[in-house]
Amino acid sequence: MLKRLHQRAAGIYRGWWLVGGAMALQAVLAGLFFQAYGAYAAYWMAEFGWSRTTISLAYSLHRTESGLLGPVHGWLLQRVSPRRVIVAGVLTLGLGFMALAFVQDFVQFIVVFLLMAVGASLCGLLSLMTVLVNWFDKRRATALSLMQTGMSLGGLAVPLVALGLVAFGWRPMAFASGIVVIAVGLPIARLMRRDPEQLGLRPDGAPAGTSTRGARARAVSTGPAFTVREAIRTWAFWSMSIAHAAAVAVVAAVSVHFVIFVNETLGLSVAVAASMLALMTGVSIVGQLVGGVLGDRVDKRALATGGMLGHALAMALLAVATTPLAVTVAALLHGVAWGLRGPLMGALRADYFGRDSFAAVMGFSSLIVMVGTVGGPLMLGIVTDLTGTYAPGFLTLALLALVGSIGFATLRRPEALHGTTSRPPA
Repeated sequence: MLKRLHQRAAGIYRGWWLVGGAMALQAVLAGLFFQAYGAYAAYWMAEFGWSRTTISLAYSLHRTESGLLGPVHGWLLQRVSPRRVIVAGVLTLGLGFMALAFVQDFVQFIVVFLLMAVGASLCGLLSLMTVLVNWFDKRRATALSLMQTGMSLGGLAVPLVALGLVAFGWRPMAFASGIVVIAVGLPIARLMRRDPEQLGLRPDGAPAGTSTRGARARAVSTGPAFTVREAIRTWAFWSMSIAHAAAVAVVAAVSVHFVIFVNETLGLSVAVAASMLALMTGVSIVGQLVGGVLGDRVDKRALATGGMLGHALAMALLAVATTPLAVTVAALLHGVAWGLRGPLMGALRADYFGRDSFAAVMGFSSLIVMVGTVGGPLMLGIVTDLTGTYAPGFLTLALLALVGSIGFATLRRPEALHGTTSRPPA
């Protein structure tokens, strides 16, 4: 029996093992760092007396770092082994978590949190996406959607983090989280390889006999090949980046403020609010799987546009919500929209610009996307502190999501360069 199982496992395309490892690492990052921020924030506000604006500023500085690091991160992924980049990120994040347990003031917090942010970026989405984009072509959207379900699965662990915060306090939880990040992240990093050609394989597990060498040959088989300079001179790059920035402004704002919003507006406990956040991220798994499967078969632009319209409606509902039922409906809609759109962001760029410069293109695009990740939470925090209510900020996010939907709806594929042949529009 064990021998047969081993033979079956050996017959599975190695790229799917990388997808599984990426899912697991995304789950750890989401459950302990990205989506746990709101649960920690309530305790930081209570212990240090920080306002919503201060909490939003800290998160925005973290996203600013991520955006500014993007071009360097992309360059490192193209020049250095992705495995080494991911290992460096895991160690930096893990040690940063341990240091977080000992901070005593805002300055120390910002220094440590930015260190953690660097680590989370290096071992996070861009690094993992770069690997998978190289390993998949026809199943690219599916692979990326499965990877990003890890983010949602990690979000389901946020209530457990919240319970740990209640039982042990935020400092012991932070130190323990650092140990978990290193223990889980390092073995996963060892799985990663830059591309299948290094092992004599082809994207999607195509027969080895079809293998060709060189960037030009790979571009012919998997789509257009743009350099970074060529990509950033196209309208598609800017339209996609601006729409993506609008999307992450909504997602980041909700991630930072949702627990606080539910706690203050509805009077529910942090643990209950975290459970509602977990429900949101759990539902996003359905959207991610649907988006991944459909993204390999139908127009990705239409799916992304639909996701943005879903974000807009969810924010409008949160603006007027006064009951747990209304907030739950908005959270479910936001989760589905997030899941549907999320996996398509990397797949669209790979389809439009090719995989050879994917990391660099994503890195430069992050400078634009950063405006959304920084501005969304900060805007919502400032407006709420000034007005005493979340409604105006949520309505602003709804309008921003509508702008993003226009960006995706009007997206057009750029002309392929270097004599390569572009496939039909996605």
